[in-house]
Amino acid sequence: METPTSIGQIDYDVEGGRALIQQAIDSQQTSLTTHEARPFLAKYGINVMATWLAGDAAEAAQITEQVGYPVAIKLRSPDIPHKSDVNGVMLDLNNATEVANAAQLMLNRVSLSYPTARIEGLQIQGMANRAGSQELRVCIRHDPVFGPVILLGEGGSEWNVNRDAAVAIPPLNMTLARYLVIGALKNGQLRHRGHPYTLDVNALCHFLVTLSQVIIDYPEIKELDIHPLLITGDSITVLDASIKLSPFQGDGNSRLAIRPYPKELEQHATLKDGTPILLRPILPEDEPNHKSFVERVSVEDLYKRFFSDVGELNHEALANLTQIDYDREMAFVAVQRGAEGSDEILGVVRALANPEHTDAEFAVLVRSDLKGKGLGRILMDKVIDYGRMSGLKRLNGMTMPSNSGMIALAQRVGFSIDVQIQDGIVEMDMML
Repeated sequence: METPTSIGQIDYDVEGGRALIQQAIDSQQTSLTTHEARPFLAKYGINVMATWLAGDAAEAAQITEQVGYPVAIKLRSPDIPHKSDVNGVMLDLNNATEVANAAQLMLNRVSLSYPTARIEGLQIQGMANRAGSQELRVCIRHDPVFGPVILLGEGGSEWNVNRDAAVAIPPLNMTLARYLVIGALKNGQLRHRGHPYTLDVNALCHFLVTLSQVIIDYPEIKELDIHPLLITGDSITVLDASIKLSPFQGDGNSRLAIRPYPKELEQHATLKDGTPILLRPILPEDEPNHKSFVERVSVEDLYKRFFSDVGELNHEALANLTQIDYDREMAFVAVQRGAEGSDEILGVVRALANPEHTDAEFAVLVRSDLKGKGLGRILMDKVIDYGRMSGLKRLNGMTMPSNSGMIALAQRVGFSIDVQIQDGIVEMDMML
């Protein structure tokens, strides 16, 4: 129930990333190595160490002459999961002779230990500055019950996910990511190493939230393994990454244990006076803005909405209004971007469905100083469209006989009205 801090506005290139993933699938690639994953991860602002590929020892030496020294060379083989088994990573090579010798010895070891293994060449990277850095491992794996899960630890060739990794279920926000990191530190899966730069928890959380979004956006990604992830202060660099792909059809959200923020439901609209607004699903981060919104609704309007004197809403009440399960409940807020970049909430409409997802009860609330601008109609049309799109059969709501504005609006958009004077209520009903 803790209110998460916002990660801020991040401009992910979802379409650019989708084009790269689809291109790989169309060419029947089932995995991406660091070199191939780098342009894709860059679409999400994830920094991956520059990588070059060589087919043999001679080509590796030639490339490193152009790249500069020192360099690291790494074996590329889909059949050898742990490069350490064949000493498949050589670091701090300082000239072409060292590179050629190290590469040839590496390939010789593979031919002896894994004679049938497929060798896809060698990967070359400049040496990262590891002074004061910490190396972590972050993985995405698919659990048969919970779907995609995020694993965080320090890695190593003997990495056991049941013992050495902390686990979280996407989608992550900054608060959930922080719980993952702090839990890993408490349980020894991460350690403060006493380096000049202590582990920047906030930077790591930001990275984990970004990675969570990658998994949400691309159901074709079955596994993603980043090892090592190099953290120096607030600087984060991926040194090695591998992605396993598989074609996917259907609703990508169906594989997730928790439905993520439905960005596809965002919609731009305009009030009668020409003011542009955005209609979007409510977010947990909206709690402070929602509190400010309620404070600008009159006592009379709040009474008509909640059928009681509301008073000041506490954190628990506001959290219940802003932290919703998008699979069972929906709340759309109409927002206007404020001068300082924050979203000012102008109105909200809710629909709470029954367990069978056939009927939903709706409620709408508009800031009292904004009546007559067409906002109520915009919100009502939005919840009706959502109800039809999500497969609901019926929308119903309740108000007071004195709430003539709400009654008139409901009639205009097609609700049937049943005034029950004796009970002091008006029922509004629409078959979708």
